[in-house]
Amino acid sequence: MPLPAVPSPPFDEAESERRLRQNRTDSVALSVKGDHRFLAGDHRAASSFYNAVTRLPSSSAISSKLVERCAVMVAAIGQLFRDHLLNTLDAKGFTTANRHPRFQASLDMMLGDKVRPPVYEQFPQTPLVYFYPDLPYVQFARREDFAWAHPLEAQFDVMKAEALSLLVDHQDFRPYVKAESQRPQGDVHGMLENPDWSTYFLWENGGPVDDHVARCPALFDAVLEGVPLCHIGPRAPSVMLSLLRPGAHIPPHTGMLNTRFICHLPLFIPPDCGFRVGNQTVEWEEGRLLIFDDTVQHEAWNRSDANRLVLIFDIWRPELSPDERAQVTTLFEAVDSYS
Repeated sequence: MPLPAVPSPPFDEAESERRLRQNRTDSVALSVKGDHRFLAGDHRAASSFYNAVTRLPSSSAISSKLVERCAVMVAAIGQLFRDHLLNTLDAKGFTTANRHPRFQASLDMMLGDKVRPPVYEQFPQTPLVYFYPDLPYVQFARREDFAWAHPLEAQFDVMKAEALSLLVDHQDFRPYVKAESQRPQGDVHGMLENPDWSTYFLWENGGPVDDHVARCPALFDAVLEGVPLCHIGPRAPSVMLSLLRPGAHIPPHTGMLNTRFICHLPLFIPPDCGFRVGNQTVEWEEGRLLIFDDTVQHEAWNRSDANRLVLIFDIWRPELSPDERAQVTTLFEAVDSYS
């Protein structure tokens, strides 16, 4: 399918970004940013900006012709993206005939060929990116069901000592929610570039952060050698220390994909800290793992006058077979290789 022609942008990309910093709903700036990304060959980013225009509330300030043009671009890029995903899966041997039924259903929903069945939980799984069907509904999983949990907890003292040494100056902790110029972005519940919720990554974007690992070698080895981490290219795992500063609150939110569980190992927990997943609220206990589905709405708070520090990493949902994991990984390899 040939892509539509894109007009010459009326101003440069830097100007579109400046306008979007002033007004995230500037329809012209969004479309121009999309045009620049498209002309640079970054179709995924372009589609996200065009799509943002089509989702703006109707008003006289938005040109209907502009919305229509952006919708055409979204549809055209979407078709190319669809073809790329299916061709990649076929080339890797995951053809329609041998895809796992649950994976095929997830792909049909991702591509818009099927609609997700109705859900009736008060706090359903609502992943922001990818939904995998027919997995048991879980808020908190039983840590006793994971053979690696106790051996990891047994190394708590040395892990805590390494982690607490980083809190002397905090200089290497960075806000968890970072500004991104190549995608439309809101204020993410007030967390955008907010140091109240900061992180120190040990594994990120598909590999170790060597400088950080050098400062926490025992902690890093305990996780990398003892835990069945969820490896999905640059997307997962994340292994990080999560710092929640005094008085901070992480508003209710949900995660990206429900094929994994998120694990918390609390390292330093002052009083008056709490964590809610769905309709269950708990207090972190130092050295005791929490394992949960982050696509169920959750929030956290620190009402103390001290920092809260938790080790976070992600594992595969245990219900997924090795073949299903391979198919999900291949799908996201295709997603990430598309430009």
